[in-house]
Amino acid sequence: MKVRSRLSKIFVLAIFFLPFFVKISFASNIQDAGAFNRANVYYEQANYDEAIKQYDGILKSGWESGNLYYNLGNCYFKKGELGKAILNYEKARRFIPLDKDLESNYEHARSLIQGAEITSKKSFLSRMLSSVFEKFTVDSLTILLSILYILILIIVLLGFFFRQFKKQALVFSIILGLFFIVSLVGLKGQVSSFNKEAIIVVEQIDAKFEPMEKATTYFTLYEGMKVEVAESRDNWHKVKRQDNKSGWVENSTLAIF
Repeated sequence: MKVRSRLSKIFVLAIFFLPFFVKISFASNIQDAGAFNRANVYYEQANYDEAIKQYDGILKSGWESGNLYYNLGNCYFKKGELGKAILNYEKARRFIPLDKDLESNYEHARSLIQGAEITSKKSFLSRMLSSVFEKFTVDSLTILLSILYILILIIVLLGFFFRQFKKQALVFSIILGLFFIVSLVGLKGQVSSFNKEAIIVVEQIDAKFEPMEKATTYFTLYEGMKVEVAESRDNWHKVKRQDNKSGWVENSTLAIF
């Protein structure tokens, strides 16, 4: 009886405070929507600094979206800050990877990066899978994995209870299992890249053999280039290019996403 009484009190309190929390959430969304609209107006007026200020304010409130990062990227692009533009396009691609306008602006911005094009040392299969999974968000891959798991489970149960379908169930289970494994690898790759990829946000920077200013230069990175952060030490990051060359650069020269 005591347990029931406590549960009843918790339920009553939840019902009592629910409208309060809903109201706060609704008010927050209204404020963010207002700031987003104001930022869009500033952008149309070519007041990019104020637009960026409004967009950043929304991000600081804890709300983010593909369109928000896309618009922020456009602001930086208009200001001529190529690195920050590509940085925000990259963030937007994690939310809306199939958006044609975003992809067009992203590719155009990348075409403006200085320096020789760096050839990836990844295998053909790895590059092909990466290009496929770039079209998926983490949420969509998670949903896909859930659907595949349920289908495999259903097929296995059908094969178990209906012996006449045992061979067909085995074949379909293997095929779906392969899709499941490949999708799981893709999801793991996307999640593991969070906070390990970075964009160079200065005009150019020399990557050193060691984390010190007087160290010998190994190669040069240019604004907008994407690198992988392999290690951090004091005010330095060890970054790796697509050709697997690694060097040390100062923290302030890049932005991790």
